[in-house]
Amino acid sequence: MPVSSKPTTSKRTAPRQARSQKTVEQILRATAELLEELGFEKLSTNLICQRAGLTPPALYRYFPNKYAVLKELGELLMEKQNALLDDWMLEDLTGDRLEVQTEALLKATVDVTRAQPAGGWIMRSLHASPFLSQVRLESHRRIAQVLADRLLEFDPTLDPQQVFERTRLGVEIGYAIVEMVFDEDQFDDDAVVRRAAGLLAFNMRETLNGL
Repeated sequence: MPVSSKPTTSKRTAPRQARSQKTVEQILRATAELLEELGFEKLSTNLICQRAGLTPPALYRYFPNKYAVLKELGELLMEKQNALLDDWMLEDLTGDRLEVQTEALLKATVDVTRAQPAGGWIMRSLHASPFLSQVRLESHRRIAQVLADRLLEFDPTLDPQQVFERTRLGVEIGYAIVEMVFDEDQFDDDAVVRRAAGLLAFNMRETLNGL
C-alpha cells in the first residue's frame, strides 16, 4: 500500500469537557464490544456509530477512522500491561526466585488483558494492521529498555546494546505467550505461563552470564 494512502491514526480532538469524555468512552466501549462479537476485519465506523448511538460526524469529531479508535484502545491496554513491570522488582537471579517472579508477572499481564474488554482482540488488532504496529513496537521497546536497565544494575560492565537485544527478545516472547493464552482455549493457561516463565528467566540469566 502506498505511503500516501496510509490512514491517520491520531485523534482529531482531545476531549476536555465531561460530555466529550463520555462520548469518547462510548466509542471505545462500543468498539470493544464489536471486536468481541465480530473481530477486527468486520469492524467499521458505521457499526461503531450504530452501537454507540452516535452519528458519523459525532464520531469523526474525535476519531477519523476505526484505526484511530483501535490505536486508542491499544495504547490504553499497553499502559495497563506496562504498569505491571514498573512495579516489578528483580530481587534475586539465583535459585528459583526469578522463575517465580516472572511467572507472577506473566499471570498478572494475562489477568489485566482479560479484565480489559476485548483485551485479546485488541492485542490481535495491533498485529493485524500495519497502521497499528507502532503502538505495539513502541511499548515493547520501552519495556525492553526498562528490563535492560535493571539487568545492567546487576552488572554495569555489560554491553548495553547487547543487553537490550536480549531483553527485547524476551519481551517479544513474553507477549507472544500472553497472546497464545487467548488464542488457544485447549491449553492449560497456568502450565503455559509456568513454562514460559522458565524460558524468560533463563534468557535473563544468560544475558548476565553469557555476554
